[in-house]
Amino acid sequence: MQGLVDIYDWYVNYMSSTESTGEIALTRVSCSIDRESSLPAIIFTRPGSLSTKSENTAKNDVSSLVIENRIKSWVRRLLVKLSICPFTKSVSRSGQGLSDVGVPVGRISYHHSRANGFNEVPKLLRDTWHSIAEMTLAGPGGSKGISSILLAAPAYDDHFRFWAGPIFAMLESNVSAVDVSHLIGIVCFHPKYATPDSRSWPGFGHMHSVPRLAKWVEQYAQTTITTEDDTIVEEAEEVLSEDEIAAGGAWQRRTPHAVINILRAEQLEAAEGKRVTGRLYARNILTLAGKEENHPE
Repeated sequence: MQGLVDIYDWYVNYMSSTESTGEIALTRVSCSIDRESSLPAIIFTRPGSLSTKSENTAKNDVSSLVIENRIKSWVRRLLVKLSICPFTKSVSRSGQGLSDVGVPVGRISYHHSRANGFNEVPKLLRDTWHSIAEMTLAGPGGSKGISSILLAAPAYDDHFRFWAGPIFAMLESNVSAVDVSHLIGIVCFHPKYATPDSRSWPGFGHMHSVPRLAKWVEQYAQTTITTEDDTIVEEAEEVLSEDEIAAGGAWQRRTPHAVINILRAEQLEAAEGKRVTGRLYARNILTLAGKEENHPE
């Protein structure tokens, strides 16, 4: 429960920051654990009022079909054509290439949350759990089986820090609270996604840190050249800079809208067993950086 209080305190501080100026006028609401209650409880005290501007309304007025088509276009361009996800071969189904480890091909289900920003986070969590329930009831395979869910929430497109921080911390707390982490994996995507720099733990569902990605690129990138006398020698120069590696990590997670990707934990585990993680990330970063000639073999 202290973790939830800490998240809320971060939220209030965020609302006072320059990034959120003009979105919400927030009178400080105190939040504390009730130490005298016989049951776990958190007390919220609001001395004033909470008012919200409607600047997110325009994004939420966009139809679900338009949102779905935008996300599908991203899946087609990045995951399918560039093979950023080796187990996604179309915009409608994923899990290809995993049948030998017991993973069936299933549908990619596209969802749209109309939760309207900071005051409607509970609606976003509700929509997330509705999506998880649908996937669970549908099962993993067959014509109606669901392999993956992409839940778009356009009202959060301009607020990466809030999305990547408190939102995903809340999702992690939710998944842990109902003890389904062995069933569900949740991954963070956002139009302004930034690769973690390793100075702090990025949290639930995030890209590997820049130093780790850099290590993989250095380890797996092909840096050999052939001289005029056909002698193969190691090329000493750096393949990519740290900034380029950070960008390559970020662009793997930059969707047209803020997106929660919901996956089956057993499928994630099976996929990990079918790939060499470092090699895949190195290959993806080199692809996005236009360095295909350095792809790992």
